[in-house]
Amino acid sequence: MKKIFYIVLLFWFSVNMSAQLGYKKFFISAGLTGQYMTAPKYTGYDINLTAIPRYNLVELSLESTISIEARPQIGVGFRNWYIYREYDEQYPARISYSLPVILNLNWGLNAEENSLNLLGFYAGVGYSISNVISNEPPYDPIYGLVIDAGMHMEGSPISHVSVMYTIGNDGSRIYSFGFYYDF
Repeated sequence: MKKIFYIVLLFWFSVNMSAQLGYKKFFISAGLTGQYMTAPKYTGYDINLTAIPRYNLVELSLESTISIEARPQIGVGFRNWYIYREYDEQYPARISYSLPVILNLNWGLNAEENSLNLLGFYAGVGYSISNVISNEPPYDPIYGLVIDAGMHMEGSPISHVSVMYTIGNDGSRIYSFGFYYDF
């Protein structure tokens, strides 16, 4: 509980400090994310609707910022359950969710609202948790370190493309690819 309090306090302090600097701080994107996951007892894939609220913590220059973002996702998940090739079962579609929180370094387009570039790039690290809502196996969540990279494009119906790699607990991995629209 003490750690959560310090994280909230640090976030609140960052928000208040950056508000004094007078640049656009809040951006939002929305779209679709596809995930493929491997875990010790199952494999699976999810197709999720995704919202990406992003808050710029620090403006490094007119073309680069450091930001924090959350990517809440909800959609449909499928899992194939197996144990040492003794049996192989496929479970029906279930509601899936994922919540990565990422600290990114942004450069170029959409890093700041006054960028002169037609392309923008970002990369970052964070923490994620993913699972399906179920009362039967496989229902163990995958959580761990997430590595993120992406690109913003001007004049395209899909203005934001992203890849994420989650190094999860117990040797699990999640590979994500998303298409988004920047508002």
